[in-house]
Amino acid sequence: MAFSSFSSSSSPFPSDIIFEILTRTNSLKTLDTCKAVSKEWHNMVFESNFMPQFCEKSKTISGFFVQSLSKTKYVTEFISLSGCSGETPLYLPVENIKPENIFKNDIDMKIEASSKQGILCCVRSTRKEYRYHICKPSTKQWIKLPNPRIRYSTIKVALIVLRSNPLQFKIIRLSSPRTLYHHYRKLGLNYYLCEIFDSEAWVWREAKDLLLPPEVYFDMFAPAVNASGLVYFKLRKDDQVMALNYNGEEAFSRFSLPKPALEYKDYGYNQLVEYKGKLGFTCLSPKGMELWVFENGNQSWELKKEVDIEILKKVTNYPSSIGFYNADIALMKDYYEVIFYKLQDKSFNVVKLDKCHKVDEIFPFRSDLEPLDLRMQDATNTVSATKYFYPFSISLLLIVFVFLFGTLFSYT
Repeated sequence: MAFSSFSSSSSPFPSDIIFEILTRTNSLKTLDTCKAVSKEWHNMVFESNFMPQFCEKSKTISGFFVQSLSKTKYVTEFISLSGCSGETPLYLPVENIKPENIFKNDIDMKIEASSKQGILCCVRSTRKEYRYHICKPSTKQWIKLPNPRIRYSTIKVALIVLRSNPLQFKIIRLSSPRTLYHHYRKLGLNYYLCEIFDSEAWVWREAKDLLLPPEVYFDMFAPAVNASGLVYFKLRKDDQVMALNYNGEEAFSRFSLPKPALEYKDYGYNQLVEYKGKLGFTCLSPKGMELWVFENGNQSWELKKEVDIEILKKVTNYPSSIGFYNADIALMKDYYEVIFYKLQDKSFNVVKLDKCHKVDEIFPFRSDLEPLDLRMQDATNTVSATKYFYPFSISLLLIVFVFLFGTLFSYT
């Protein structure tokens, strides 16, 4: 993100007045615009005491969705700091949509990707079908989407909101064909199908296949990170990162995770994160926890923070960082709980989970209470054409078969 030359020295207002003005902006869109005015304003928005004040004044919600697999079904739960969770509990609105002749226990709902504009990408499954949805939990709105190639196993999903009013978004889906006889496999390469959904066209399209060396694959437990106008994915085995633009194309060559971190004993406890709008990387180190930030300009990692976490080990056995609420508050997890840890004074808040029995996935989420403007091809009633075309095709083939059989029989 490029900043103007505007600085605090040229500002006619003191910093505390600017801070107060920013907390009174009336929408997330306005706030995101203000962040681009100057580096000073950008840093203010990420201060630890900014978001609670902004959420209280603007009725905005800011936090994380926690997701876990309980037996054979996914369970989600929203967590946040005090004052940032809204007045009513958040849940996935499509969970209450019950199709005819289907029992509630046959329905499952899974978050695939989140955004900081209040939108989630979810997949709702029954015994008979899978269906992709876009939903806004704070206003209990949902949109049914056409399905991609669901016969391929979903590996990663990323959601990019380009505009919130009217809603415009893209979905990047990476999937792995189950066949072992593809020509890429014969060449010894792992390959992934890349599909892009564009809300303006309202269709899925195939992008260029993504090829990986043998035994290198996408990290199943590492979320896609949307930062600096790109989507980043962590790769296993070679400890590299892949950056895709919003058209599903690799933006530049794959790059390694921070070299010094690879040497640490507890290196396995690491995560790609979004930090102040940039790609970040956190890992456990001999001194506690490190935060690295990737600079796209020179394509290199810079060590930004090294924090002692010994105090957390008194209340939890294996704390590891999985995200950042703002510049000073890290989200840490253990197996059965999450912790908001303030880096500056080492204070923390342990959040006991009510619905999730463990922490499998974390989705950053931020939302206002404004209803979506759903001006898009009758999106709320959109159903994949396959649902209607397939039975029609079968019927047409049967008619042709009967006609040909009757003709042949008449000649005999």
